[in-house]
Amino acid sequence: MYILSPRSWPLHSACKHAKPNLRLIAALASLLLAGCANQSTQPELSRDRIDRELISHTIQIDIGDSAVMSLPQRNVRVTEQLFYRVNYLDQQGNLLDARDEYHSLPWAEKPIVVVAGNFQTTLHTDQDGHVQLNLLNDGFLDLDYQNLRVIQLCAQADQTVRGEVNLLIGRDLRGKLHEAVSLIYDNLEEDDVDQWAYRVHRLAELGLDVESNQLENMLILLTTGDPILQGEFIQALEINSRP
Repeated sequence: MYILSPRSWPLHSACKHAKPNLRLIAALASLLLAGCANQSTQPELSRDRIDRELISHTIQIDIGDSAVMSLPQRNVRVTEQLFYRVNYLDQQGNLLDARDEYHSLPWAEKPIVVVAGNFQTTLHTDQDGHVQLNLLNDGFLDLDYQNLRVIQLCAQADQTVRGEVNLLIGRDLRGKLHEAVSLIYDNLEEDDVDQWAYRVHRLAELGLDVESNQLENMLILLTTGDPILQGEFIQALEINSRP
Protein backbone atom coordinates (compact mmCIF):
# COMPACT_ATOMS: atom_id res chain seq x y z
CA MET A 1 0.00 0.00 0.00
CA TYR A 2 1.26 3.35 -0.93
CA ILE A 3 0.91 5.93 1.85
CA LEU A 4 1.54 9.59 1.36
CA SER A 5 4.07 10.89 3.71
CA PRO A 6 3.51 14.25 5.46
CA ARG A 7 6.18 15.78 3.32
CA SER A 8 4.13 14.96 0.22
CA TRP A 9 0.88 16.62 1.45
CA PRO A 10 -0.14 19.49 -0.87
CA LEU A 11 -1.12 21.73 2.04
CA HIS A 12 2.20 21.35 3.69
CA SER A 13 3.88 21.97 0.40
CA ALA A 14 1.90 25.18 -0.14
CA CYS A 15 2.72 26.45 3.32
CA LYS A 16 6.31 25.63 2.81
CA HIS A 17 6.59 27.74 -0.31
CA ALA A 18 4.36 30.67 0.98
CA LYS A 19 6.35 33.63 2.28
CA PRO A 20 4.82 36.38 4.43
CA ASN A 21 4.40 39.76 2.76
CA LEU A 22 6.57 41.81 5.10
CA ARG A 23 6.01 45.02 3.21
CA LEU A 24 2.23 44.71 3.59
CA ILE A 25 2.49 44.04 7.32
CA ALA A 26 4.82 47.01 7.83
CA ALA A 27 2.45 49.30 5.92
CA LEU A 28 -0.54 48.20 8.01
CA ALA A 29 1.40 48.70 11.24
CA SER A 30 2.50 52.19 10.23
CA LEU A 31 -1.09 53.14 9.37
CA LEU A 32 -2.33 51.82 12.73
CA LEU A 33 0.34 53.72 14.68
CA ALA A 34 -0.36 56.89 12.73
CA GLY A 35 -4.07 56.60 13.51
CA CYS A 36 -3.40 56.21 17.22
CA ALA A 37 -1.03 59.18 17.18
CA ASN A 38 -3.61 61.36 15.43
CA GLN A 39 -6.29 60.33 17.92
CA SER A 40 -4.12 61.12 20.96
CA THR A 41 -3.07 64.56 19.69
CA GLN A 42 -6.55 65.62 18.58
CA PRO A 43 -7.62 68.67 20.67
CA GLU A 44 -10.33 67.97 23.24
CA LEU A 45 -13.65 69.57 22.41
CA SER A 46 -14.88 72.17 24.91
CA ARG A 47 -17.80 71.28 27.10
CA ASP A 48 -21.19 72.99 27.01
CA ARG A 49 -21.06 76.46 28.61
CA ILE A 50 -23.32 77.98 31.26
CA ASP A 51 -23.57 81.77 31.41
CA ARG A 52 -25.14 83.30 34.55
CA GLU A 53 -26.15 86.97 34.31
CA LEU A 54 -27.13 88.93 37.42
CA ILE A 55 -30.39 90.75 36.64
CA SER A 56 -31.13 92.32 40.03
CA HIS A 57 -29.58 92.47 43.50
CA THR A 58 -31.57 93.87 46.43
CA ILE A 59 -31.56 93.83 50.23
CA GLN A 60 -34.82 93.39 52.12
CA ILE A 61 -35.24 94.41 55.77
CA ASP A 62 -38.23 92.74 57.43
CA ILE A 63 -39.41 94.66 60.51
CA GLY A 64 -42.59 92.65 61.11
CA ASP A 65 -46.22 93.52 60.61
CA SER A 66 -46.22 97.00 62.15
CA ALA A 67 -43.97 99.93 61.29
CA VAL A 68 -44.79 101.57 64.65
CA MET A 69 -42.81 100.48 67.71
CA SER A 70 -44.90 100.13 70.88
CA LEU A 71 -42.16 98.26 72.75
CA PRO A 72 -38.42 98.95 72.95
CA GLN A 73 -37.51 95.64 71.32
CA ARG A 74 -37.96 94.62 67.72
CA ASN A 75 -36.63 91.52 66.00
CA VAL A 76 -35.43 92.40 62.50
CA ARG A 77 -34.57 89.98 59.71
CA VAL A 78 -32.44 90.96 56.72
CA THR A 79 -32.17 88.99 53.49
CA GLU A 80 -30.25 89.44 50.25
CA GLN A 81 -32.26 88.85 47.05
CA LEU A 82 -30.39 87.75 43.91
CA PHE A 83 -32.11 87.25 40.53
CA TYR A 84 -30.15 85.57 37.69
CA ARG A 85 -30.80 84.76 34.03
CA VAL A 86 -29.01 81.48 33.21
CA ASN A 87 -28.19 80.60 29.58
CA TYR A 88 -27.11 77.09 28.53
CA LEU A 89 -24.92 77.04 25.39
CA ASP A 90 -23.49 74.25 23.22
CA GLN A 91 -19.81 73.93 22.07
CA GLN A 92 -20.38 76.40 19.27
CA GLY A 93 -22.00 79.00 21.53
CA ASN A 94 -25.56 78.38 20.36
CA LEU A 95 -28.31 78.91 22.94
CA LEU A 96 -29.81 75.61 24.07
CA ASP A 97 -31.96 76.70 26.99
CA ALA A 98 -32.55 79.65 29.30
CA ARG A 99 -34.09 79.88 32.73
CA ASP A 100 -34.35 82.23 35.70
CA GLU A 101 -32.84 81.59 39.13
CA TYR A 102 -33.90 83.35 42.33
CA HIS A 103 -31.87 83.19 45.53
CA SER A 104 -32.85 84.54 48.94
CA LEU A 105 -29.88 84.49 51.32
CA PRO A 106 -29.62 85.65 54.94
CA TRP A 107 -27.66 88.85 55.51
CA ALA A 108 -25.45 86.80 57.82
CA GLU A 109 -23.07 88.40 60.34
CA LYS A 110 -23.10 91.72 58.54
CA PRO A 111 -23.60 95.29 59.73
CA ILE A 112 -26.89 97.14 60.09
CA VAL A 113 -26.65 100.90 60.56
CA VAL A 114 -29.21 102.47 62.90
CA VAL A 115 -29.84 106.19 62.41
CA ALA A 116 -32.01 108.47 64.56
CA GLY A 117 -31.45 112.13 63.78
CA ASN A 118 -27.84 112.90 64.61
CA PHE A 119 -27.46 109.60 66.45
CA GLN A 120 -25.93 106.63 64.64
CA THR A 121 -24.76 103.21 65.73
CA THR A 122 -24.06 99.84 64.10
CA LEU A 123 -25.51 96.44 64.95
CA HIS A 124 -24.55 93.07 63.46
CA THR A 125 -26.83 90.28 62.34
CA ASP A 126 -26.39 86.68 63.42
CA GLN A 127 -25.73 83.79 61.03
CA ASP A 128 -29.44 83.66 60.13
CA GLY A 129 -29.62 87.35 59.27
CA HIS A 130 -31.50 88.33 62.47
CA VAL A 131 -30.71 91.29 64.70
CA GLN A 132 -32.42 92.34 67.94
CA LEU A 133 -33.10 96.07 68.16
CA ASN A 134 -33.56 97.26 71.75
CA LEU A 135 -33.80 100.98 72.38
CA LEU A 136 -33.03 100.44 76.07
CA ASN A 137 -29.64 98.85 75.48
CA ASP A 138 -26.79 100.96 76.73
CA GLY A 139 -25.71 101.71 73.16
CA PHE A 140 -28.86 103.83 72.73
CA LEU A 141 -28.72 105.85 75.95
CA ASP A 142 -27.61 108.97 74.05
CA LEU A 143 -30.91 109.10 72.21
CA ASP A 144 -33.23 112.01 72.87
CA TYR A 145 -36.19 109.80 73.76
CA GLN A 146 -38.60 112.71 74.23
CA ASN A 147 -38.12 113.90 70.65
CA LEU A 148 -37.54 110.51 69.05
CA ARG A 149 -39.89 109.99 66.13
CA VAL A 150 -38.23 107.81 63.50
CA ILE A 151 -35.43 105.26 63.44
CA GLN A 152 -33.92 104.24 60.11
CA LEU A 153 -32.29 100.86 59.52
CA CYS A 154 -29.83 100.54 56.63
CA ALA A 155 -27.94 97.61 55.10
CA GLN A 156 -25.57 98.15 52.18
CA ALA A 157 -23.80 95.60 50.00
CA ASP A 158 -22.03 98.11 47.73
CA GLN A 159 -22.50 101.60 46.36
CA THR A 160 -25.49 100.57 44.26
CA VAL A 161 -27.15 97.91 46.43
CA ARG A 162 -28.74 99.27 49.58
CA GLY A 163 -31.78 98.43 51.68
CA GLU A 164 -33.42 100.71 54.22
CA VAL A 165 -36.60 100.90 56.25
CA ASN A 166 -38.09 103.31 58.79
CA LEU A 167 -39.52 102.45 62.18
CA LEU A 168 -41.86 104.95 63.82
CA ILE A 169 -41.73 105.45 67.60
CA GLY A 170 -45.17 105.65 69.19
CA ARG A 171 -45.98 108.50 71.58
CA ASP A 172 -46.61 106.18 74.53
CA LEU A 173 -43.29 104.43 73.97
CA ARG A 174 -41.37 107.70 74.00
CA GLY A 175 -42.60 108.46 77.51
CA LYS A 176 -41.90 104.92 78.71
CA LEU A 177 -38.35 104.97 77.35
CA HIS A 178 -37.47 108.14 79.24
CA GLU A 179 -38.69 106.73 82.57
CA ALA A 180 -37.33 103.23 81.97
CA VAL A 181 -33.76 104.50 81.56
CA SER A 182 -33.77 105.78 85.15
CA LEU A 183 -35.41 102.63 86.51
CA ILE A 184 -32.81 100.40 84.85
CA TYR A 185 -29.59 102.40 84.95
CA ASP A 186 -29.70 104.62 88.05
CA ASN A 187 -27.27 103.55 90.77
CA LEU A 188 -28.69 100.53 92.59
CA GLU A 189 -26.29 100.78 95.54
CA GLU A 190 -27.99 103.93 96.78
CA ASP A 191 -31.39 102.20 97.00
CA ASP A 192 -32.73 99.71 99.52
CA VAL A 193 -34.56 96.47 98.68
CA ASP A 194 -37.95 98.21 98.67
CA GLN A 195 -36.77 100.60 95.98
CA TRP A 196 -35.33 97.69 94.03
CA ALA A 197 -38.68 95.99 94.15
CA TYR A 198 -40.37 99.22 93.06
CA ARG A 199 -38.17 99.46 89.99
CA VAL A 200 -39.02 95.90 89.00
CA HIS A 201 -42.75 96.41 89.46
CA ARG A 202 -42.81 99.82 87.80
CA LEU A 203 -41.19 98.43 84.65
CA ALA A 204 -43.90 95.77 84.57
CA GLU A 205 -46.59 98.45 84.98
CA LEU A 206 -45.15 100.27 81.97
CA GLY A 207 -45.61 97.08 79.95
CA LEU A 208 -41.85 96.48 79.77
CA ASP A 209 -42.01 92.88 80.97
CA VAL A 210 -38.69 91.89 79.38
CA GLU A 211 -36.81 94.66 81.17
CA SER A 212 -38.66 93.97 84.43
CA ASN A 213 -37.65 90.29 84.37
CA GLN A 214 -34.08 91.13 83.42
CA LEU A 215 -33.71 93.59 86.31
CA GLU A 216 -35.22 91.14 88.79
CA ASN A 217 -32.91 88.33 87.70
CA MET A 218 -29.88 90.60 87.82
CA LEU A 219 -30.65 91.70 91.40
CA ILE A 220 -31.14 88.11 92.53
CA LEU A 221 -27.76 87.20 91.05
CA LEU A 222 -26.09 90.22 92.66
CA THR A 223 -27.39 89.20 96.11
CA THR A 224 -26.38 85.54 95.80
CA GLY A 225 -23.48 86.08 98.20
CA ASP A 226 -25.80 87.67 100.80
CA PRO A 227 -28.71 85.29 101.47
CA ILE A 228 -30.28 87.64 104.02
CA LEU A 229 -30.33 90.60 101.62
CA GLN A 230 -31.59 88.34 98.85
CA GLY A 231 -34.42 87.09 101.06
CA GLU A 232 -35.43 90.65 101.91
CA PHE A 233 -35.52 91.54 98.22
CA ILE A 234 -37.66 88.53 97.34
CA GLN A 235 -40.03 89.38 100.20
CA ALA A 236 -40.26 92.98 98.98
CA LEU A 237 -41.15 91.72 95.52
CA GLU A 238 -43.93 89.54 96.93
CA ILE A 239 -45.65 92.37 98.83
CA ASN A 240 -45.21 94.78 95.94
CA SER A 241 -43.69 97.41 98.18
CA ARG A 242 -43.26 101.02 97.20
CA PRO A 243 -40.80 103.39 98.90
